[in-house]
Amino acid sequence: MRRAWVIAAIAIVAVLLLVSAGYYYLVVMKDEETIGYSSQDLVVPWASTLSAVNSSLPNGTTSVPIAVEETNLYWNITEDIYAGYGGALDLWVENNNPGKLFIYSFGLKWVSGGSSSYYRNCSATIEPGDRAELGLLIFGAPATGSAEYQIIIKAAVSNLAGTQWYDAGALPSNSNSVTITSLATPREQEVQYNVEQYYNRINERVDYSVVSSPVAAIRAAYPGNYSVLQIAEAFTWMRENIEYVNEGSEDYWKTAQETLSSREGDCEDHAILLCSIIGALGGNARVNLIEEHAFPTVFVASTYADLLKVRASLASYYGLDASVFRMAYLQDRNGYWLVIDPTGFPYAGGLPAQSEPTSTSGSWTLLSSYLIALDATGRTYSRGLLDIL
Repeated sequence: MRRAWVIAAIAIVAVLLLVSAGYYYLVVMKDEETIGYSSQDLVVPWASTLSAVNSSLPNGTTSVPIAVEETNLYWNITEDIYAGYGGALDLWVENNNPGKLFIYSFGLKWVSGGSSSYYRNCSATIEPGDRAELGLLIFGAPATGSAEYQIIIKAAVSNLAGTQWYDAGALPSNSNSVTITSLATPREQEVQYNVEQYYNRINERVDYSVVSSPVAAIRAAYPGNYSVLQIAEAFTWMRENIEYVNEGSEDYWKTAQETLSSREGDCEDHAILLCSIIGALGGNARVNLIEEHAFPTVFVASTYADLLKVRASLASYYGLDASVFRMAYLQDRNGYWLVIDPTGFPYAGGLPAQSEPTSTSGSWTLLSSYLIALDATGRTYSRGLLDIL
């Protein structure tokens, strides 16, 4: 996107970076807004949690060996991996064995530049010739420089009939080389809310009424009242169904309907569509403009106690323990806004694009000198004659 020049029409304050127990966030303050959401509009989603992953081995597992022939691993890993902080990956496994494959754990092991390993439980039975997604892994990383890692799955394999299983243990893959990046230096931002020209431009394109199809799919997966699990599923739906396309110097922002129809768009288009979906689900979302990027956030909690519940709910959605789940958010005087950037880290609550961590404990900074936060109400604003008088 083109750089959006900030017009100093409302009070601007510096962004303060704070760190707290595995969280990382930006705190922002503002004067009373005249457009956008009021505090009475803000809805806290229901923060239910899913049951823990059952990784028990299948019935019929014996000590009699069954040959393990071949498994193919495919994964998406964060482009940048930071010293002491790490990154995240999604993993898929293809089963080329004659029998079934049951994956009960997977992880990442550093084989040079460090010796740490990061594992999580899972429960995936894969038929011969099929491929399955195992899920999200959040991992740490060694010091800066070149390092090699292996993706390791722990699996049991069955006979042809699927009546007998053998625990084959850890099945390592080939080593892969990456460059570990150093942590960033914190940067301050000037923060504005609902700058009229950008607010109207966004909300001319936000449309809750055109997203009935994705909303129905999200509610089918997680029925009931508006919830954190629905937010996470909306994020997943975006990543699986809307392709990111860099439009270069072109600064055309699509409507939600246009992005939904074309199934592709740049960061502004993704943010507008995802904010429309959140609004239709019953929540409150924002489009945040920074230098060279736009990303959405969603209001999730008015108190820190509620935020802890959000963290537990999101961690359960991804099959992770809450203690290892890093969650990025912005904070204002009304509460906490979860980062849900489909073009950033690959999970709801991950770092947005154009940002970097600043410490191993989880603090982070935007790579921008400003932040313009725009409430995605779907309504435009006009001062009118009475306001002028």
